[in-house]
Parts: sequence; C-alpha cells; structure tokens
Amino acid sequence: MNRLTRILPAAAGLIWAMFIFGCTTELTEPNTPAFAEARGEPVVFTLCRPQPEASSAGWIGPKGGILKAGRHVLKVPPGSLSTTVWITMEAPSSSINRVMFGPSGLIFNSSAPAHLIMSYANCAVQPGSQQQIVHVNDRLQILEAAPSETDPSTLTVDGKLLHFSDYALSTYAVVY
Repeated sequence: MNRLTRILPAAAGLIWAMFIFGCTTELTEPNTPAFAEARGEPVVFTLCRPQPEASSAGWIGPKGGILKAGRHVLKVPPGSLSTTVWITMEAPSSSINRVMFGPSGLIFNSSAPAHLIMSYANCAVQPGSQQQIVHVNDRLQILEAAPSETDPSTLTVDGKLLHFSDYALSTYAVVY
C-alpha cells in the first residue's frame, strides 16, 4: 500500500469533519478534558458513518447483566449495583458514535464499575490513534474521560463507567 493510499482517507475525513463542524451553529467546541491537556495531544470526536438508531432496556440488579444497542454493549458486573434498576440504552444515528443511558446519575460501585464497549468499526481512524470514551453533555461538550482501552483487533474500545450519562467516542493522537 503506498503512502498516498494511506493518507487520502485520513485527509478526506479531516476535510469532512471541518465541513460538518464548521457549518453548524448548534454545536460548540468541546472543553478539552484533563487527560488531553496532560498529554499535550489534540482531542477530537471520532467521525463515523451514521448507523441506524438502536436502543434497548432492561432490569439489571446486584447479579449484573448486559444490554446491547446496535454494536455497543453495556456490561454490568455482579456487585456493581446494590438494587435492581430499569436501565435504558440508546445509540442515536449520528456521525459521532454516542450512547445515552438512563436513569441519569445512576452510580456504580467503584470496585465493580460497569463497562461500555463501543464499536468503532464504522469510523475513520488513523493508524496509531487511540479511542477514548468520554462523558459529554447535551451540547456535546466533553466533561470527563472514562478510563478506556482500545482493542484494534476487534475495533472496540472498553470504558469503565462509574455513573450514567451520555458518552461518545473521541480520538487522541499517539505521537511517536
């Protein structure tokens, strides 16, 4: 594969991102989370091909459980919750992979956090970049980063969640 073949998709994605975010007045520039400032690396939302909207809901309690919405999975391990809770999970159709949970503000046991596994198989990512699950508000401002691990072999990122809210994928560049 020659260098132009590798660079062309990344350049097209960057131009597309500038077009999408430069032509809207409803989105605001997100605050840069502390993990990016510490690394000195730029943080941007991972741009993706919109997938069909997906949602699911179910009762999850002290024994744990799993919910799926599209290609995204919520795994609640045993001991994460002390009571049984009706949990909702929605993945809207968007150019940003995003998952919204309810009830908002639900807290998980810190010794057994829930895991959100988000797929980025439909996203344009550069080789060497890492994906990060970030907590966002309704204006898509980044509020905090969830501890996350990228798995390039499955095109997923696993983030540990201590509470419920809205989460999205962002990318930070790895500088060699």
